[in-house]
Amino acid sequence: MKPAARKIVLVVVAIAVIALLAPGWRYYQYLESHVSTDDAYVDGTVALVSSRIPGTVAKLFVEENWRVKAGDLLLELDPRDYEVRLDQAQAQLERARQSVDQLYAQLAAAQAGYQLADSQLRQAEIDYQRGKALREQGVVSREYYDQATTAYRVALADRALAEHQVQQAQAALGGESEVGLDHSRYDRPIVQQAQAAVEAAKLDLSYSIIRAPLPGIVTRKSVHVGNRIQPGEPLMAIVPVDRLYVTANYKETQLTDVRVGQPAEVEADIYPGYVYQAHVDSISVGTGAAFALLPPENATGNWVKVVQRVPVKIVLNEPPPADKPLRMGLSVEVTIDVSKTNGPLLTSTLQQQYHEGKENPDYAPEKLQVPLQLPPGMIGAPSNQPAIQH
Repeated sequence: MKPAARKIVLVVVAIAVIALLAPGWRYYQYLESHVSTDDAYVDGTVALVSSRIPGTVAKLFVEENWRVKAGDLLLELDPRDYEVRLDQAQAQLERARQSVDQLYAQLAAAQAGYQLADSQLRQAEIDYQRGKALREQGVVSREYYDQATTAYRVALADRALAEHQVQQAQAALGGESEVGLDHSRYDRPIVQQAQAAVEAAKLDLSYSIIRAPLPGIVTRKSVHVGNRIQPGEPLMAIVPVDRLYVTANYKETQLTDVRVGQPAEVEADIYPGYVYQAHVDSISVGTGAAFALLPPENATGNWVKVVQRVPVKIVLNEPPPADKPLRMGLSVEVTIDVSKTNGPLLTSTLQQQYHEGKENPDYAPEKLQVPLQLPPGMIGAPSNQPAIQH
């Protein structure tokens, strides 16, 4: 090779090396400040829907992979058995109130009897005192005086009996001494027991309508119209797709500088080239092997050291776009920027946001409680959502 050509080649090589130094240095810094793993999957909570009462499925309002909102109708059980039980409980409540009215009437009668006996006693006492005075003067006979004495003693016994009957009537009312109507008239154990039975019957009737506990997608539906179901039997599951997260299983040697709150990038195999912006929400308190069904027994003679993996929860900063939704179980690759290591290790960003009131209020635990409603015609208006006919 000629000297001139050699010089040109050397110059080109030098320029290429110099040009590659900057990106090479940046790539080295990237490797030093980022940790990645492809042992990561889309995860999320699954709400299993079941019934609180036994019954026969009368109407079905959803099918597999349908999107529902919190409170949407899922299915309805045949409510006739529970309507009859509610009618029976309400009849028992009315009977209990009638019993209380009878007790008040008995108390009023006992008090009137006491007043009559007291009046008769006063008259008998007057006759006795008069007969005693006349007997001492020798005006009346011994027989008249004995009759007045006996009448006085009988009146004393009658008043004592009437007083006992009043006390008995008051005891039946729990010590009540007033007969008049007031707000506490039916505040009695017998009425409270019947009222509790009515409330229990209303609850059972309301349980015949099953609603979505949270928003999401219906999956694993195993119930059909006409099925006889039992309490606690899984009927379907709801996956809140807007609340999915990523579980990344990092090697323990990669977690030296990983902290809660550090930014992360997620790339799903189903959408190559698209990156979801996320952050580290929390780091598991134990390795995957520690919580396995059959944890390893390391205190044995044939122990072999194996690098453990620790689950790291990665939460997306924003919901996925409509054209790139995530699904549970999808394989993803997660890269965490560990350049800032001043964050906490044992905490959760979602927990902090919830306590600070920054979390989405639609997903707050107290907002996930769906109000119980009775079937149409009992309480509330009927739903406009059509039932699926089979």
